[in-house]
Amino acid sequence: MKILNASQIREADTYTIKNEPISSIELMERAAGRATKWILNEYFEKDTKSPRVNVFCGMGNNGGDGLVIARQLDANEVEVKVWLVHFSDKQSEDFQKNLERIPDSIEIVNLREEFDWKEIDKADLIVDAIFGTGLSRPPEGIAGDVIMGLNATGAEIIGIDMPSGLYDEDNAENDYKRIVNARHTLTFQNPKLSFFLAENEMKVGEVHVLDIGLLQDFIDTIESKYQLVDPEMAKSLHRKRNTFSHKGTYGHALIIGGSKGKYGAVALSAKSCLKSGAGLVTVHTPTKGAKILHTACYEVMHSSDSESDFISETPDLAPYKVIGVGPGMGKEEQTQRAFKQLIQNSSVPLVIDADALNILAENKTWLAFLPKGSILTPHPGEFSRLADFKGTHYEAIQKQIELSRKHSIYILLKGAHSTATTPNGQVFVNSTGNPGMASAGMGDTLTGIVTGLMSCAYSSAESVVLGMYIHGKAGDLALENESVESLIASDLIKNIGRAFQGLSNYE
Repeated sequence: MKILNASQIREADTYTIKNEPISSIELMERAAGRATKWILNEYFEKDTKSPRVNVFCGMGNNGGDGLVIARQLDANEVEVKVWLVHFSDKQSEDFQKNLERIPDSIEIVNLREEFDWKEIDKADLIVDAIFGTGLSRPPEGIAGDVIMGLNATGAEIIGIDMPSGLYDEDNAENDYKRIVNARHTLTFQNPKLSFFLAENEMKVGEVHVLDIGLLQDFIDTIESKYQLVDPEMAKSLHRKRNTFSHKGTYGHALIIGGSKGKYGAVALSAKSCLKSGAGLVTVHTPTKGAKILHTACYEVMHSSDSESDFISETPDLAPYKVIGVGPGMGKEEQTQRAFKQLIQNSSVPLVIDADALNILAENKTWLAFLPKGSILTPHPGEFSRLADFKGTHYEAIQKQIELSRKHSIYILLKGAHSTATTPNGQVFVNSTGNPGMASAGMGDTLTGIVTGLMSCAYSSAESVVLGMYIHGKAGDLALENESVESLIASDLIKNIGRAFQGLSNYE
């Protein structure tokens, strides 16, 4: 699913109005109707005590959406009160028409100079339809005062299309005090990038994408560098296995890692690699890792380093189709030399994680020599060191794009909504995963999954996109039997198979 900005959504609106055809006010009725249905289902069919709804409307089309929602809720016997936020003397035509349609049963309050937020009970429900999309500067005057007042009420807020005050992409220069703190955001047709950024978590709440029937043939023509990796996209990437295939068909993967006290990390990667389809997996660890690896995972083969507690060399690389490197590897001086030799000698892509990333961060010139198709999988701290960067999540993604382009590599920046960037500047935002995955070993399992997919002849782009989706989905499935506190990497590995089943075309 494409992630679109405000101007692109407006273009889709205009095209739909012209070519469906449908009038703008009819499209507004349809969009608001989807939001009303969601509100009724969420708040008025589940609870015995129905809240009073306060709908705050601006003077534009987002305010028009709010007026339609108020009228439709009233028609469903919900107690509704409308608050008109007069931040401008100008009103959109569709706003004016819908204001005329408000029945006498709905009380209307006009806010021009001040707003006493204490008039809103904490048990009330607030529908925010003040601004929606398209803002480029922080709200001022009565609009800014109302937004701060709404946040002070402690009541649940539903943002219509976007929480008022939030920009659709970069909010670095925004005033966060003047952005609505939504519990839910009901956005229309396609999501916006700002919904997936860490700095906006407390503003957007839970995002729900409502299909309002904008013409898909036009949306398909819109160029967007941002894509949401949803089940439909993941299914399109997944391949059915041939009946007469064998283990050689799915490649031989090498995973290099482990050091004294850190063999669990490479064991998690190896098992995840096997569970993701690799035909054969060999793990190169220090000598003392052999017994641990064979105990943890019977199916892997082992290559022993000449050193007992750290990596000092690489094995013959000829048999391998892809190489994962870094989990539990440590940063011994000899380990760093071995990693440099790996970069110089490998003719196949590398999947680089953990200590290998930290070594790269201290030797940034090596980035220029990475094998074609290599993938880096940093968490935010590792990425900060690698890119010499500190800033917002949005700014991190722009830096991620820059590094992918510059070095012709793929970067998977891990987080609540992991992002994968490609050498051509595309950004894929993941839709799976949960807070229970904020625990040790989760990154090691991701390294194994991505390495396993590459072993099966998925391209680097396919492996990084499908890999992060499968990783998050396996974590979501594991959460069905765990809590966010108890979920561990081993639980995720047990659910990799179920995650693939969800994409399978097999009968």
